[in-house]
Amino acid sequence: MARLLALLSLALLPLALLGGCASVSAGADFDPGVQLDRYRTYNWGGGDSLPVGDPRLDDNPFFDARVRAAVDLELAAHGLRRVTTSPDLLVHYHASVRQRVDVIRADEAVGYSSPRAERSDIVLEFDEGTLIVDIAEPTAKSILWRGWAQTNVGGLIERPREMEQRIRESVRLMMRKFPRTM
Repeated sequence: MARLLALLSLALLPLALLGGCASVSAGADFDPGVQLDRYRTYNWGGGDSLPVGDPRLDDNPFFDARVRAAVDLELAAHGLRRVTTSPDLLVHYHASVRQRVDVIRADEAVGYSSPRAERSDIVLEFDEGTLIVDIAEPTAKSILWRGWAQTNVGGLIERPREMEQRIRESVRLMMRKFPRTM
């Protein structure tokens, strides 16, 4: 029975790991001495000339629009208003996709560890997407706040609605670290 349970656990492990890869890791950093809550307006700064790393997303106007819409939504929720002249802040983003390979010890991944237990490795290959959002002071163009999110984007690039949802989730999670201005 224990052997059957172990085999079943190993059979279900790839499904659990794939579900885990869909999670978003997000964070932010900023100078604590800067009072971000005193700013009220923003606009988008210049575009990014760096390639995303996937030809389906490089220079893709739909991807760009999805990222900008997600950021606009979150900044509005934080009390910032987008203006076209004399903004208090400039917003800029960069996205990248790279192939990742993770090797996971199968028995350790399901919580087992024993010198007698057979061990096997599971190799996971996936496309990791990284989104970085910078918020800068327009005159000095110094970054005041940087947010980032990383997630598995494998298969999402071909499914635009799901990609849009993942972008929204990523931006929402990173913006939790942005101070409210209202």
